[in-house]
Amino acid sequence: MQDDIGTLLRSFLNTNLRSQTQRRIRDFGGYEIGKRRKPEVVDAIAADAADFLCTYLDIKANGRPATREGVAFAIAQALRNVSDELAYRLTWRDDQAWREVCESVAVFLEGCLAFDRKPYDGSLTARSDYNGWKSWEMIISGERPKGKWRHAWKEKPGDDFIGFDGDACMGRIFKIDLTGSDERWYWLISADGSPRLGWPAAGYEASARSAACRVERIYFALVAGEGRVLVG
Repeated sequence: MQDDIGTLLRSFLNTNLRSQTQRRIRDFGGYEIGKRRKPEVVDAIAADAADFLCTYLDIKANGRPATREGVAFAIAQALRNVSDELAYRLTWRDDQAWREVCESVAVFLEGCLAFDRKPYDGSLTARSDYNGWKSWEMIISGERPKGKWRHAWKEKPGDDFIGFDGDACMGRIFKIDLTGSDERWYWLISADGSPRLGWPAAGYEASARSAACRVERIYFALVAGEGRVLVG
């Protein structure tokens, strides 16, 4: 089922890990099988994934709330278990390899942590004007994405897209049913280690169009070095 917590965990891992920069993926996978891999990049990837999982999931270790550092440590351990051959296949944009990695990380995490959905309290509604944005930041009705958006999984088109500005990955949008009603689209800005300049890295919108526009607005602001301006 789409709202099953295991499916949700795997979707989040897929979204975050595949949105890592090409340099990080290359450093993780190497330039040949087992050659020129940079193990130090694992901690950066794991920390980014932990931030995302902890934002949207209730995570416990031994019945107590897990820290982001603890979740990052577990993710890093799982990533270090990925074989040289499988890691190298990630650099080919091999969909099957990504599925295998996400599955192995999910299984590892499920062995040491407990996951659940965070209670929905209405604070993150799909409507842009109720989503923490100021009036001048709302996505207007006629706004359309300018970049190129393609299905995340070539052989399995669905409600999951990656946006590109030329060869640069801007971010990802995907739909998951958390409440049983209303359409909600997650958006996630591609992480490259750059300062966020006050912009959020992830959130919700009411439609795929709005989510894609939100990603592009933030992405191009970051490229231009423009920080988020909040008044009042």
